[in-house]
Amino acid sequence: MNTSSRRRLQGISLFVVFLALGAAILDYQGRSIDRDSGDFFRTSAHEYRDLKFINKAQVSFSSDNADEAQDAINNIMDTYAKQRIRRQSEGNLGAYLFTVHQADLQDVIGELRRVGSVRAYTEQIDTALVNLDFDSESARLASYERELNDLDKVRMPSEQQNARKETLHRLIQTSRNNLDKLRESESVLLYITLSPIQTNAAWQSNALDFIKIFLKWLLILSLIFILVTLGSRLLMYFLSMIGLRDSSGAGADYGYYSGYGDYTRHGKKSRGKRKVKRIYKDKGSPEDKKDSEN
Repeated sequence: MNTSSRRRLQGISLFVVFLALGAAILDYQGRSIDRDSGDFFRTSAHEYRDLKFINKAQVSFSSDNADEAQDAINNIMDTYAKQRIRRQSEGNLGAYLFTVHQADLQDVIGELRRVGSVRAYTEQIDTALVNLDFDSESARLASYERELNDLDKVRMPSEQQNARKETLHRLIQTSRNNLDKLRESESVLLYITLSPIQTNAAWQSNALDFIKIFLKWLLILSLIFILVTLGSRLLMYFLSMIGLRDSSGAGADYGYYSGYGDYTRHGKKSRGKRKVKRIYKDKGSPEDKKDSEN
């Protein structure tokens, strides 16, 4: 292999390596986005925020053994949960939403600490429901229902009466929801998020995953380059067999005119002008002519 061919091969090899590195980075980032905890917890977090409970608690839980942690949380739900709302797990992530008795909350936290680390713990109270009283809310609901019953007896209600009926329907629904939540005043809506602990082993695992992805792309791109090179050579060989010529001169004599010197082998007119050598005889002086006649 000559020097130019070796340099060309080295340049192509470097190009394939950098291309494989870029593809590996994009592939790894795409997989990281799929595993992103923010996307995983988004739906459950919105559900926890929108549910109306007087007492709420959120626990951020992490463990270096995801299987053991998930089994522990499942056991907690089976033992303490009054109402199961969400049980979601994927890989080493988990989102769990359920209700427990207020008295059992600290026992649940203690069970979690036995198998992992409680990074954050938050309790909150819905002040809009705290100011409500069960008896007064029940009386309010009864008043709304009586007024709606009276309006329903009107055969031809006015527009104002119809608008009031729609308002009463909304108020009745709100009061019923408030009463349901007040009946559950001794319960706590518990939201547990499970995520892995980032250890040295985790970083080594991530680095190993990236190396595997890089080697995969390097192999794929190398095979593509080899196939393209072989395909181009087979194509040139096929073209030479059918009488076509490439720029290197291989193949049949395409467009060659052997009978004309001012045409090239490709049948195109030569750019240079033909050189013609002319020889002129010297006429000489008059004295030379006389000498020649004598």
